[in-house]
Amino acid sequence: MTTVQPEAPATPVVDDLYDEDGNYTPAPGVEYPFAVSDVARAVARLLGKGWTAESGAWGTTGTVSGPDGATFTFQVDYEADLCVEFSRSEDDGWPESPELPEDFHEWDHGVHLALACSADGLDYLAEKYADAIRAITGYAPAKTDAPQV
Repeated sequence: MTTVQPEAPATPVVDDLYDEDGNYTPAPGVEYPFAVSDVARAVARLLGKGWTAESGAWGTTGTVSGPDGATFTFQVDYEADLCVEFSRSEDDGWPESPELPEDFHEWDHGVHLALACSADGLDYLAEKYADAIRAITGYAPAKTDAPQV
């Protein structure tokens, strides 16, 4: 008669992403390598001269301000969409019905890029959201001598 010995229990993998009990526990900055405020700062850089950004508390929001008093606040909504909130005024001179870049959707207080996530990368998200702000405002970089990116 042959006796089959039970296999030893698998040893949990311990690395940078998992603890000794197999729980997912990435180090800070690994799971989300940038904050929402980093997106706002990258967008302001792409928009060029006259555009600035400020971080909100803990980097969970970021506000981009433009040359003519325009402000755009980046935030994540309850559905995990990276949204940009803004308000229009009667004398802002913005296009009445801007043609938003592909995959952007309007919501009650602004716009968001469908299915955007941190895995898309900071540069990609910044380019897409800078394009959206240009469309919304009718902003042309030559108006403020912004570098062409």
